[in-house]
Amino acid sequence: MIGAANAWCDREPWTGESLRRMQCHTRGINLDGEAHALAHIILTRVLWFVENLEPELTAELFPRKGKRHLADMSFTFSGQEPMINRYTTGGMFDPHQDGHALTVLVPLSAPDMDFSAGGTAFWSGEVTSDSSVAKSFPPSLVIRPPAGTGIFWRGHITHAGLPIRSGMRHVFVASFDLS
Repeated sequence: MIGAANAWCDREPWTGESLRRMQCHTRGINLDGEAHALAHIILTRVLWFVENLEPELTAELFPRKGKRHLADMSFTFSGQEPMINRYTTGGMFDPHQDGHALTVLVPLSAPDMDFSAGGTAFWSGEVTSDSSVAKSFPPSLVIRPPAGTGIFWRGHITHAGLPIRSGMRHVFVASFDLS
């Protein structure tokens, strides 16, 4: 996925911000078939995990309406996701809430090897539920998990991609509902 994202960035020169978001599915910008297949595998594994290991959460997030398995349901993604976010020096994603049932993020780059600083910040609802004021408060939690670690959270949680100091950070991200 990193190779596909970097190849796309090389073909599509960019003089703007230090965060680029590339679609990795068949609609819109398609990085390549392998990136699309990997996105599908990641999402399928997340659905399996949630359905089999967190059944109470599954019932709350995704009412099944007669469907047998989560994999039988249809995705409604946020924007043009799933995406690969590529952060370069100074790259960040402001505090926000995704507004979907579930967000999945898989770091593709290794902290302290591929990039310095950065990470994903979260604000507790006790601090603020308004993402527009989250910058006024320090995050409640900052994580920098190893590459390949899948993390997910509910869409009402305020979070941000913290700026990196050097290198390149790649993450796979998808926010979605199922119906």
